[in-house]
Amino acid sequence: MSTKADLLETQFRLNMNRINGLVQLLFSHDALKPTTVFGSSSGARADILRSIVVFLHATFEVALRSHIPKPGRSLSFYSRADFDKALKLSGIDATPFRFLYPTLTQMAKRRQRIVHGADLLHGEPYEWSIADDWQLIMWLLAVPTFYYQLRISLRAANTVERAKYRNLRTAMASHVAFGKQLLAFPTVPRDLRLQALHETVVTLESIMSMLSLDPRTFTADRG
Repeated sequence: MSTKADLLETQFRLNMNRINGLVQLLFSHDALKPTTVFGSSSGARADILRSIVVFLHATFEVALRSHIPKPGRSLSFYSRADFDKALKLSGIDATPFRFLYPTLTQMAKRRQRIVHGADLLHGEPYEWSIADDWQLIMWLLAVPTFYYQLRISLRAANTVERAKYRNLRTAMASHVAFGKQLLAFPTVPRDLRLQALHETVVTLESIMSMLSLDPRTFTADRG
């Protein structure tokens, strides 16, 4: 593995650990825990969620920029064209990454709104709603998916990393299904709501199982 790939791996793990620390903070302090299951977030909780978005975009940008010759050159990372350009400059085929572009573009736009506009609307913070929670979870899945695809494209991924990539892609698809279930629930007839809730729980359990990969079940193959 090249020194550059080693450095990127170190940076990626460091940044994801920082993000994980912020997520854990939200659930370890009573004052920061959500007051309802499907409610909005405000105050310090919402601002921590915004900080997670900024860290996620920075983690993505570090990975995308990592193999560009002369990485200090002026580049932006907010659109499909930007992502294609950065990968082309790196000598990497953009095709396997393109299914992630809509999600990554949404994340980049929210990051820009937070950093350059303090996430304000008419002088007040945008409401952080359940839709934002759903979107943030998708971004938390998309960034490591991008990273592992990058490792695969560079032929640096080991067996565990390739398995993580496959599981993350499956989890993203399940998360889309979960979102559709949530949107449809208000229209479900009352006598079918218990069944609908059960199906939603099954979807969530599927997502969790995809994210609980134990590296010890794989060989130490680095190829």
